[in-house]
Amino acid sequence: MPRFAEFFSGIGLVREAIEPLGWTCVFANDIAPDKAKMYIDRFGDDHLMVDDINNLTLEDLPGDLDLLTASFPCIDLSLAGNRRGLAGEHSGTVWPFLDLAADIVTNRMPPKALLLENVTGFVTSHGGSDLERVCDRIGELGYLIDLVVVDAKWFTPQSRPRLFVVAIRADLVERPLSPTADRSRMRTAAIRSFQASHHEVPFSEIALPEPPQKTPYRLIHVLDDVPANHESWWPEAQVWALQDKMHDRHAFRIGELLLGKRDGVATMYRRVRSGRTVGELRGDSIAGCLRTANGGSSVQFLVDCRGDRPRIRPLTGREYARLQGAADFPINVGRRQAQNGFGDAVCVPAVSWLVDHAFGPLFQDLSQHEPVRTRFANGRGEPIAAGR
Repeated sequence: MPRFAEFFSGIGLVREAIEPLGWTCVFANDIAPDKAKMYIDRFGDDHLMVDDINNLTLEDLPGDLDLLTASFPCIDLSLAGNRRGLAGEHSGTVWPFLDLAADIVTNRMPPKALLLENVTGFVTSHGGSDLERVCDRIGELGYLIDLVVVDAKWFTPQSRPRLFVVAIRADLVERPLSPTADRSRMRTAAIRSFQASHHEVPFSEIALPEPPQKTPYRLIHVLDDVPANHESWWPEAQVWALQDKMHDRHAFRIGELLLGKRDGVATMYRRVRSGRTVGELRGDSIAGCLRTANGGSSVQFLVDCRGDRPRIRPLTGREYARLQGAADFPINVGRRQAQNGFGDAVCVPAVSWLVDHAFGPLFQDLSQHEPVRTRFANGRGEPIAAGR
């Protein structure tokens, strides 16, 4: 079975995504003890090293690695962050990861593949120079590179587009393919523009099938049945106070929900506009991109209008898990810690789909396995199985 090492592992959702495909995780690393607790609750601590990646050396890593994955921090690359790019303290940790990859390539058998994941803002960070530097470094290590965007909403009811840097060892690619005018949803205009202006990068497009159009499931399919008297529901006065400050478009959406449209539920962001706090509802039947509990205005709330009046509460940790395609992941921590863990993670079926199609052909012994199938639960806790 092919072996992989998971860097910036968080709670382990990359592992959750690809172990069912036949991969074996032999090393994981993250700096956060609270996320490590959730990781250990799911996988145990046999292969987990909780430490700053800057402290890792080649001697810490096992041999014979086929794949290295890195979901490095997005805070300096995100449009909602400080946009310091790879010069930032957090997103800049991609450099020690690439240093470790270089040590492996130089001193051991080079891994067959690398997989880096981050926000789509990575493509345009500092005019594209941040991504260019990363691609140049990977190319110097002997890999051909593909860039794709995969959105969680194709698999779960959550809008979460993410950029994946897919790198395969050049000697394993029979015929390098030049970037084309591929108009797939995965080859965004920003990616095509980046490729067109960076001819020196060793690009090679992987033959990927078209991903699913969208999940057949909606926000309502992931919701817990939270009792009406539960403390997480906002007091009625707080609901009305926020509703009074809504702009007409969002107040109209409340009315639509009360009439039963979009299943009577939506997620809402609480924003500060012109010095006042307002509520902004999504106009579809999915959640916005999940963030951590410390995400400020990016934290989402559930607006439930299935009764005679709107009610508002935070999304639960289990709802976060379902939206990330990890319905059965053990949650033995409080809501905020669960939100931090899942909000910083990847969408499980999205990663499973990509790894299956991008790397499966490199490993013949993976042909017996199936990608992760998304599973949700409706408001009554009944399981709903989603297809591939």
